[in-house]
Amino acid sequence: MLLKGAESELFFSLLKQSVTAELPDQLSGFAYHFNENKITLTPAKSRQDNFAAKSSCLTGLWLDSETLFGSVRQPENGPIKLQTGLVHDANGGILILSLRALLEEPALWGRLKQMVMRQEYRWFSTDDSHPLPLAIPPLPLNLRLILVGDRVSLAELQELEPEFYYSALYAEFESILSIDANSTGENQLGSWYDYLQFIAEHQHLPKIKPSALPSLIQAATRFTGDQNLLPLSVDWINNILFNASCFTQSNIDGKSVNQALDQKHWRENYLVERLQDEILNGQIMINTKDQVVGQINGLSVIEYPGYPKAIGEPTRLSCLIHFGDGELIDIERKTELAGNIHSKGMMIMQAFIMSQFAITHQLPFTASLVFEQSYSEIDGDSASVAGLSAMMSALADQPIDQQLAVTGSVDQFGHVQSIGGVNEKIEGFFAICKQRGFTGQQGVIIPASNQRNLSLSDEVVNAIENGQFTIFTVEHISEALHLLTGIPYKDESPFNLYKLIYTRIQQMMLQERKSASWLSRCQNFLFRKIAKKSNSY
Repeated sequence: MLLKGAESELFFSLLKQSVTAELPDQLSGFAYHFNENKITLTPAKSRQDNFAAKSSCLTGLWLDSETLFGSVRQPENGPIKLQTGLVHDANGGILILSLRALLEEPALWGRLKQMVMRQEYRWFSTDDSHPLPLAIPPLPLNLRLILVGDRVSLAELQELEPEFYYSALYAEFESILSIDANSTGENQLGSWYDYLQFIAEHQHLPKIKPSALPSLIQAATRFTGDQNLLPLSVDWINNILFNASCFTQSNIDGKSVNQALDQKHWRENYLVERLQDEILNGQIMINTKDQVVGQINGLSVIEYPGYPKAIGEPTRLSCLIHFGDGELIDIERKTELAGNIHSKGMMIMQAFIMSQFAITHQLPFTASLVFEQSYSEIDGDSASVAGLSAMMSALADQPIDQQLAVTGSVDQFGHVQSIGGVNEKIEGFFAICKQRGFTGQQGVIIPASNQRNLSLSDEVVNAIENGQFTIFTVEHISEALHLLTGIPYKDESPFNLYKLIYTRIQQMMLQERKSASWLSRCQNFLFRKIAKKSNSY
């Protein structure tokens, strides 16, 4: 069997416990007998026999040849000794192995596969220059394997052994529990609570009080990034319960969970604080109070190698419009600091403008868009709404409220699409607004589809309840533009963004035609002068 699951000691231990409960407890294995220079083999009569199976199910997370296959030892001038390996100790039962550990040692995997398929273990020497001193009877092998790995390891096995991959049983350990959003979800929550108690009991941790459940659910949805999904990852659950147990003398309650989470946040917050200091000290320029044309606060997520958490950080985007040949200049792409997905987002923005204003010919302007003070490669399309809003602001010559920050991707029809890291992005902008002082008008604009992903800190929730900070959800770029500029995008009034932009584009096109006409007249005048001078000669 191939099982997609976590390659960890705790997961293997729980899997072994579950498998063992389904297997009969019966004697299996063999016994080797040594008689002078001859070795014979008989079925095991008791568990004390040298090659009797030790368990109906065993696990191996870290593997080498001796651990898996045992060894043949012969001290100088001494008798031969046979040492068992996992394949012998689990003979007649099930052996659970790490797929990644096997793939790192191709020789181990090839030998093991051959033994299991032939149902026979043949002794071998690990040193080709020193063959076995005696003939050792092969040992009958009745062994079933469960190979546990992540998708990367499974994909590698699929490429390496396609026939074996498709002939094996396949299963997945569910890593999340879905909560039905259309019901109260009490049954699922009760099952998840029992699951937590089971892991706590297995790890000899204190019992979990019901008062701890709200804090655990908040941390869980933060981990999964979805209000309707709870994690089943045994390692994550064990980690949070173990840390909470350090702050209680009896059972785990809400207070001990919150203390553990606060300590974790404090330990991991060093880089976050340094980045915020850069903004507050003016090294990174982020405006949170004024109104500026063609400038907007976007929201990004930064991930540093070796750092355990994603960091939400506001980013200033700016756009300039001038007469040109219709090119949308993405400065990040021009300088090779943008990935393919980012470039795709820029092209979608251009397609939306061409479609909205029914432009059937070359645009009469050139736009340049840039992430200010960005010096490393960026990727993703989560800044599409921010970039398009900055461009529309520059085209309409209408300012954007810098008290708002925006995130989201957009399609060619202007629909706002969901993005990742929404909690980190919101909290990153919130922290800057809080330290500079709330104005009561500050907030963020996010895709409506990301509402289910919200799992914000208590500090942000309290600020929202007190009217100090606001989260706006939008489904279309027109809604975002109305919030950012205070002007409707398209309605029956004579003053809206669409009409302002359309009028400016028409003026640019008219001025372009006048310039072309003037240039044509100049050229005709020069041609006539040259022709007249040629005739005089």
